[in-house]
Amino acid sequence: MRAGANLTSRVVENLFWLGRYSERFDDSARMLRVALSRVVEAGGGKTPAVASAMELALILGILPKPEEDTPVVDGSEHVLLEAIYDPKQPGSLSGNIRSLMWSATHVRERLSLDHWHSLNRLQREQQAAQKTHPTLTEAIAFLDRVLGVSSSLTGFAMDNMTRDDGWRFLIIGRRLERLSFLANAISNFLRMPSTRSPGSLEWLLELTDSIITYRSRYSRAPELMPVLYLLVFDDSNPHGVLFQASVLAHYLERMARELGEKSESNLPDVLNRLRKFDMEKLVHLEFNECTICDPCEQLAALLKELDNAAVQLSEWLGMRYFTHVGDVSRQTMAL
Repeated sequence: MRAGANLTSRVVENLFWLGRYSERFDDSARMLRVALSRVVEAGGGKTPAVASAMELALILGILPKPEEDTPVVDGSEHVLLEAIYDPKQPGSLSGNIRSLMWSATHVRERLSLDHWHSLNRLQREQQAAQKTHPTLTEAIAFLDRVLGVSSSLTGFAMDNMTRDDGWRFLIIGRRLERLSFLANAISNFLRMPSTRSPGSLEWLLELTDSIITYRSRYSRAPELMPVLYLLVFDDSNPHGVLFQASVLAHYLERMARELGEKSESNLPDVLNRLRKFDMEKLVHLEFNECTICDPCEQLAALLKELDNAAVQLSEWLGMRYFTHVGDVSRQTMAL
């Protein structure tokens, strides 16, 4: 006889956070690789590309706030290496990997053997790297391996897991985390004067894992309008904002239809306004030559609203499905 479909609240919560931490360590690894690659390309110098990448990493909480009166570009190599290897530093890659392993341990029985082997390989890579004093080149190679493991974890989640309630919450967790990261990163990118330097649009594409798609589609140097279309408005791009928001809106609609329970998030409203944004405002803008213009500010504000809606949705899900009373777990309903 098949067991019941319901899962305990605690199991579903850990799967939700497994999805979020899986995406979070991937996001931080990509941001650190972008910044570290620019430092290596500059030979340790303080180029505009280094400054802008470091500034965005700082805003996103991946780098610690610098000491008072200390520019973020000072000691770039040291700061970046600590953000990769120091598990005690808030927002560090090692800290995110440790959180990922913690949530995975609590749902060990839900993961395939290959899935668990990849997680163990990730932990071994991290532990081995912490015992040495890696160079910048070795740190980039480590980030490449980490992102390879991240891709395998995504494959296991999509190919090896049964599509039950727990899997749906895991995917919701991944989409929420990616949506928040993309919306926050692109919003701040558009508002930062330092990103008007040459090459910034290229590293933004690299950060969002969309540079190959851009090159194959446009066969030209990155320009503002096609870059923003690909990263924000293209609902076929799995690393785009609209793709994440559309998936989440689908789950909210399904929840309202099957459970008669509408979320308190304003995500559908913000998503509808994002779809109506007039892209023609961006047609004649030269990003490297303009100041923070009105169309960029309008889009940045809309993306920030989307990030806030994602946070609001996460809080609502936590209150509705992940509430525990003592040691007794609640049962979830099908989502």
